[in-house]
Amino acid sequence: MLSRTSWFNKELLLQIGRSTGWVSIVYFLVLLFILPIQLLMIYSDETKSYYPEPNNLFLVNFTFQIGIMVIVPVILAVFLFRFLHVKQAADLMHSIPLKREKIFHQYALTGMVLLILPVSVITLIILLMHKTLDFSNLFSVKDIFYWAGTTSVITLLLYTAAVFIAMMTGMSIVQAILSYVFLLFPIGITMLLFFNLKIVLYGFPGDYLLNRQLEKLSPITYAAVLDSRKFQWGEGIVYIILTIVLYGLSIIFYKKRNLESASEAIAFPKLRSIFKYGVTFCVMLLGGSYFQEVSYRSFSWTIFGYVIGAVIGYLGAEMILRKTWRVFGRIKGLIVYLAITAVLGIGVQILGIYENIVPGEEQIKTVLFSNQFGFYTNDDIYREYYTPTPMKEKANIEAVRMLHQQLLSDKRINQQKENNQSENFYIQYELKNGSKVTREYSVNERLYEDYFKPIYESEEYIRSTNEIFKLNENKIKTLTIGNGPISEGVTLSNANDIKEVLAALRKDVLAESYEDSRYFKGSNVEVYLGNDHFLSFEFKPNYQNLTDWLKQKELLKDAMPSADDVNHVLVAKGEMENPEDIEIIKSNLEKSRDTLDVTNKGQIEQMLNNASADPNHEYMAVFYFRSAHYYEVMFFDEKHAPDFVKDHFK
Repeated sequence: MLSRTSWFNKELLLQIGRSTGWVSIVYFLVLLFILPIQLLMIYSDETKSYYPEPNNLFLVNFTFQIGIMVIVPVILAVFLFRFLHVKQAADLMHSIPLKREKIFHQYALTGMVLLILPVSVITLIILLMHKTLDFSNLFSVKDIFYWAGTTSVITLLLYTAAVFIAMMTGMSIVQAILSYVFLLFPIGITMLLFFNLKIVLYGFPGDYLLNRQLEKLSPITYAAVLDSRKFQWGEGIVYIILTIVLYGLSIIFYKKRNLESASEAIAFPKLRSIFKYGVTFCVMLLGGSYFQEVSYRSFSWTIFGYVIGAVIGYLGAEMILRKTWRVFGRIKGLIVYLAITAVLGIGVQILGIYENIVPGEEQIKTVLFSNQFGFYTNDDIYREYYTPTPMKEKANIEAVRMLHQQLLSDKRINQQKENNQSENFYIQYELKNGSKVTREYSVNERLYEDYFKPIYESEEYIRSTNEIFKLNENKIKTLTIGNGPISEGVTLSNANDIKEVLAALRKDVLAESYEDSRYFKGSNVEVYLGNDHFLSFEFKPNYQNLTDWLKQKELLKDAMPSADDVNHVLVAKGEMENPEDIEIIKSNLEKSRDTLDVTNKGQIEQMLNNASADPNHEYMAVFYFRSAHYYEVMFFDEKHAPDFVKDHFK
């Protein structure tokens, strides 16, 4: 009988209810306004003007739902275990005839009930509403239980994480802050490491790794995408296991915790060094990342960022641990830390073990080469069509290896000359032993045209990277060519016409030279696949097969602009400031006295067929269209500029 009384202490339960029950009540009231009342407002709105997408209750006031889901569990844990962080309260609590683990269970389990109870009541209310009102077109009973289960699993994990941190510290404010740091730490440290490894290791695929569903590393960031991604039960099981593990660890540390640690930032002396150097390391990485960006990748400023970040992190951690700002004389550990970090950094740079790896041709099974993000995107449709496929031909493997080796030889040049003309390229070797080697480089393609040309012009590469070769004609509902402010566009729904257009486009893409693929930019070819899924291709002036097909069908005029759509063209030669700002280019051309004004329809047609959208060319032209004062700024290089233009500017 005594053990039953000590296991469930009525007075202690009442005390918990009086001190923290208000959190549960507030949680319930907020959820009541966020969901049931909002659903009633939707039901009573005859216009249904703000119906969210069906089958996902998280879309109803999503921002407020996630905010309350993330805040309430931590607040509850802070108030529940407040007694640990006040010496008088800790002494009083541990003077009652209850074992520590039983005190812990009563507090921790009561907190879980206080979290689950509001969600359960709201679930019952929504179930009742679903049964009595017509919500079948908005959500089902299954969707209600999905919402309740997901909310409960995530809030319990957040709560037990905050309880675990309560055991680690002796201050409530530190508990609240460290709880969020702890919950966000996996994704935060991963992002910092990847970003900084990209700084110190030439070729490290930071962007590639940073876009591989990192939101799963933290329940907070995962909750933030519940409006667009379903919470899988496999992930739910992992969260439940983590909740149990954190609960068990909390008991262990609670039993070992000294009562005297109340008011200490870190309750366990052995953890204080880990905290201090952990903060130093993280702030160092943050400082280096910041100065890398704001200094436009200046090496000296990046090093300054690492040093100042380490100093701020170390001294800040010391101030927190010692609860005083008088720590500037305690820098021996900082000097040792900086010395070890410098030795490691210099060693990595000198050895270059990671950077200089280029697999031998005999080791490589396939190679993937692309400037597209498609091969690691989360969008299923985008990934299906825009993911490049690996290349197997020996000529292409060797061409990529040669480019890779040249990029390593030009490491310093590429790092120093990285600018807005540079573009990220990804190389991924699949080796015969099953492993993969992935690298990412920021390259000005113009400097490596001789290396890119054989790759880009190979049929295997074209089929590997161009989405038009992955498209199934039978899935296409409609195909539109050239719909825009200039032309009305041509929309095709006949299956045979669509097949002929795609066949013509594929021939043109395969026949296109590397130089033309870089120079020309065309109008849109938009393919509708149904369910709001679209794909876009280009119809360029040099695409002869598609042009001939449109001429044969007498549709060319509607598909792309012609000279009849243009009033006149203003042309100038020379370098321009801010070549990417078309408003400035237009204004400067209109003010310039050394321009050519073209009104001849034949000459305008020739210019339309030869123009490029790339601003890095000698000639620039403003095409003034008849349609609603519309204009476009286009460019010509020396090779494609019409003779009458070159003659004028001799």
